[in-house]
Amino acid sequence: MSSDNAITIQNVAKTYLLYDRPQDRLKQMLFRGRRQYYREYQALKSLSFELPKGEVLGVVGRNGAGKSTLLQLICGTLTPSTGTVQVNGRIAALLELGAGFNPQFTGRENIYLSASIMGVNREEVDQKIEDIIDFSGVRNFIDQPVSTYSSGMYVRLAFSVATSVEPDILIVDEALSVGDGDFARRSFERIMAMKEKGATILFCSHSLYQIEVLCSKAIWLEKGRLVKTGEPNDIVSEYQAFLDLLSNHPEAVPEDAFKKQAISSIEEQTPVAPQGEYARLTSIHAFTETEAGELLTIQSQETDLTLEINFVSTLKTETPQLAIVIHDAARKLITSSAAWSSDIIPTVNEEGKGQARITLPKLPLLKGTYYVGVLLFDQRGIFLHDEADPVVTLDVKQQGPERGVVMVPHTWEVTTPKPRLTADAKVTKRQPTDRWQTRPAQENDFEALKQVFENAFKHPIDDALWAWKYRHTSVPSFVVEEDNNIVAYCGGLSRQGFAQGQHATFCQLVDVMVHSKQRGVLTKTGPFFRCVAPFMTDVIGADKPCQFLFGFPNNRHLRAGARQSLYAPVDHILEASWPAAEQSDFTLHHWTGDPIEGAHIDQHWQAMLANLPDKLIGSRDQTWLRQRYLEHPHGGYHVYFVQSGQQTQGIIVLKDRPDSDQVELMDIICEPQHAQAMIQTAQQHAHSLNRSNVFAWLTPSVFAWLKETGAERQETDIVIPGNGMDNPDHINQAKDNWWLMGGDSDFR
Repeated sequence: MSSDNAITIQNVAKTYLLYDRPQDRLKQMLFRGRRQYYREYQALKSLSFELPKGEVLGVVGRNGAGKSTLLQLICGTLTPSTGTVQVNGRIAALLELGAGFNPQFTGRENIYLSASIMGVNREEVDQKIEDIIDFSGVRNFIDQPVSTYSSGMYVRLAFSVATSVEPDILIVDEALSVGDGDFARRSFERIMAMKEKGATILFCSHSLYQIEVLCSKAIWLEKGRLVKTGEPNDIVSEYQAFLDLLSNHPEAVPEDAFKKQAISSIEEQTPVAPQGEYARLTSIHAFTETEAGELLTIQSQETDLTLEINFVSTLKTETPQLAIVIHDAARKLITSSAAWSSDIIPTVNEEGKGQARITLPKLPLLKGTYYVGVLLFDQRGIFLHDEADPVVTLDVKQQGPERGVVMVPHTWEVTTPKPRLTADAKVTKRQPTDRWQTRPAQENDFEALKQVFENAFKHPIDDALWAWKYRHTSVPSFVVEEDNNIVAYCGGLSRQGFAQGQHATFCQLVDVMVHSKQRGVLTKTGPFFRCVAPFMTDVIGADKPCQFLFGFPNNRHLRAGARQSLYAPVDHILEASWPAAEQSDFTLHHWTGDPIEGAHIDQHWQAMLANLPDKLIGSRDQTWLRQRYLEHPHGGYHVYFVQSGQQTQGIIVLKDRPDSDQVELMDIICEPQHAQAMIQTAQQHAHSLNRSNVFAWLTPSVFAWLKETGAERQETDIVIPGNGMDNPDHINQAKDNWWLMGGDSDFR
C-alpha cells in the first residue's frame, strides 16, 4: 500500500449466505459442504480503488447498492469474502445511529466507550470531553442513559465524539440527516475544517448537492458493483440521469444513462411516456465587488452581495421558483427573499438549464456572522425541490456603535420644542398641560381597556381571564385619558402572604399598558408616569394598603420605569431545568379541591413557612391553590400530593407544555428536606407524558432549596421590581429575599 493512500481496496467482494429456515443452517454445518442449504447473495461484487490522503470521497447509489457494506468493510466491522482492505491511519465512523453506544450507559460513559473503540486513551478524552459535550448540545442530559435520548441527541453526541478525537479518516453514512438545521450547519463546518487540516473523509449521502460541494472525488455503486469513479459533478450528473430514466424504464441499467444510443433503442421499443421530472440546483456563486467564495467579508451598509444561481429542470408544466434565506449564527431566520414576490419568473433554455442572479445592495446587516441559503421551489412556492443552506458565510464588519441585527432606513431631524403651558399638578409639578387626566379605573372601563390591551400587547384579552384575575383584588387601579379616551392603565392584584414571618399584604403589578401612540412619552409628564405614579404613592409602601410590590417585567420594561424612579429592582428570576427520568419511589395523588384533603395542604404550608423566617412569600394554602389553579378559566394546571406509601411529602403544581416538549413546575409546598422528592416526582411525571424535561421559573431563594436536586440553572432577563418611590430602607427588606415561582407570575 502506498504511504500516500489513506485507503486501498483491491478486488474486494462480500457475499452473504441466506438460509430459508433456522434448521438449514444446522444442516449445513452437519453435512460440512457436501450439500448446499443456502442461497448466495452478493452484496458487493469485486471492486478496486484507491483513496489518497486528504481527499473527500462521495459515495452515491440507490438503497441496496452496497454503500453501507463498503463502508463497514473499510471500518473493519465486516470482513470481505475476497480481496483486501488496507487502511492507513486512525479511523472514526458514523455508520448508523448510535453505533457503538451502550443504551444503558449515560452519555458521558458512552463518550469514553466510543472513544476507546476508536483507539483513544482515557487521558486524551479527559482533555476533550467538555468540548465534546458542548458541541453535541446535550449537556443537560449527559448523565442520563442514552436510551432516553431522542434520535437527534444520539447522532449529535456520536458525531461530536467521532470528530473530536481528530481521526485521520472520517466515515459518515447518512447519519447527519437526523440532525436539525443548526446541527447540520455546524457539522458540515467541522467536516470542512477537518478537510482543510488534511483528514480523509468518506461521505455517503442522498443529497447530491452535498456530494458536489464537499467531495473531491465520487464513486457510483449499483447492485453491488462499481459503476464509475470520477469528478463529483460528472458522477452526480450521470447518476441523476439514471434516476430520471428509471422512473419510466425500470429495466434500465446505469450504462443507459450515458449511452444515448441505448436510450434511443429503449424509447423505440417502448410506448412514449413522459420522462422523469425533477429540478435541482447545480451551482451557486457568491461574490462582492472585491472577492468571491464561500466566506465573504462584508462592510455593513456599504458592500453589495450578489448570488448567481444555476439550476436544471426537466419539469414539463412549470418552471421552478427561487428564494434565498439569511440566518444568524444561532440559526435564527433574519430575512428571506422570494423571486415570485418581486414578480420574477425564472426561465430555462432548451437543455432545461436556468440561471438567476440576486443582488443585495449595501447589505444592512450589522456586525456578526450570517449564513445565506438558496431554495428551489415549485412555481407556487410550496414544494421544495432542492436546497443549499448555507452556500456562503458572511463575516459582517461595521463602523459605529449600533447594535442589533439590521439597520433599518431612518432619518433624524431636530425640531424646536413648543413652550410649556401651565401644569395641572396632581402627579408632578413638571406637567406642561392638561392634555392627560388621571383617575381611578371603573367597572364600565372594561371595553375601552380591552382595546388598549390589544394595542399594547398585540393580542386580545379574554373576558373571562380578565374577570378571573381581578375578581378578588382590593387595590385600586388607574387610567389615563386623552380627550375622554383611555390611553394608559396601571393595575395590580392584592396577595396575602408573609414578610419575614409577619403577616403582610403584597401587590402584584400585572397590567401596565400604554397605547402605542403615547408610548414614546417617557417623561414625568407622560401617560406612563401618570398612571403608575399614583399607584405607587397611594397603594404601595410601609404604611399603605400593600406593603411590598412584585412583578415580572423584563429588563427593558423595568428600565423604562426605573429611569423615572417608579421601579427599583429588588430580585430576579432564574430558570431551572431537570431531565425527564423514570422514578418509582413516589406516587402522585390528584387534588381536585376537596376541603378535607385541602386541610393537609394547609398543614404542609405552615410547616414550609416555618422554614422561611427571612423571606417574602405569598400564602400557599388551599384557598390560594384553588383560586389560582383549579378555578383558572382555561384550566391546564394540576395540583398533586407527592406520596411515599401513605405519607405525603408535599404538594406540587404542574402544567404540561407540549408545544415546547416540557412540563412546567409551577409551585411546590414542602419542607426543605423533601425538595428532592418533589423534583424526582415531577421528572417521573414528565417521563410518563413523553416530555424531555421539567423546568421552573424561580427566584434564587427557591433555587437554594433545590440546588441539591441536580438542577441546571440559567439566567433570565426577568426582574422583580419594588416601589421606587418608597422609603429605601423599607425597599431593602425585599432585596434578594423574594420566594417566587412561576405560579406567582402574571397568570400566563
